[in-house]
Amino acid sequence: MQPAETEIGWPFSGGGYSILFPRPTFQDTLPAGSSYIGSSVGAPGPNSNMRGVPDVGYQASSGTGPLVYLGAFGWFFVGGTSCSAPQWAGLIAIADQISGDNLGYINPGLYKIGRDPTRYSNDFFDVTTGKNQTSSIPGYPASPGWDAVTGLGTPNAVNLAHDLVAAVHGH
Repeated sequence: MQPAETEIGWPFSGGGYSILFPRPTFQDTLPAGSSYIGSSVGAPGPNSNMRGVPDVGYQASSGTGPLVYLGAFGWFFVGGTSCSAPQWAGLIAIADQISGDNLGYINPGLYKIGRDPTRYSNDFFDVTTGKNQTSSIPGYPASPGWDAVTGLGTPNAVNLAHDLVAAVHGH
């Protein structure tokens, strides 16, 4: 079940298409509605054979991020990669524990989940509003499926951890 639209693509986030790295095969098939330029569901365009980033999203705004205490500096809110990377690391550590081993490179497993409509809707919150664009920096809009702002979306951790283990192990 998707939540009410409360997550938005953050204007200051990164994302886009590589000019150096070719599109990996796991990005060849994306969830329905994806806006990947040149994907099986999109129209060919610039960088159509290049790596799209990000793969996934997470909470990034320091205005709604977690409150952190840092010794002499006191309490403050964190956001961006400083907030999202540790949360993803924790989620993958839980999936490793469920698996009983190190899952290793999880990206093919994430996109395998993305190709299955039921798993995708259960495991990710598809962020469809907002854009990673400011008045001086062109960007991309969030859209259904994969997009160059939030990737596959943000995790529904309770479901994703178990399905990621299955996907990485070929199920």
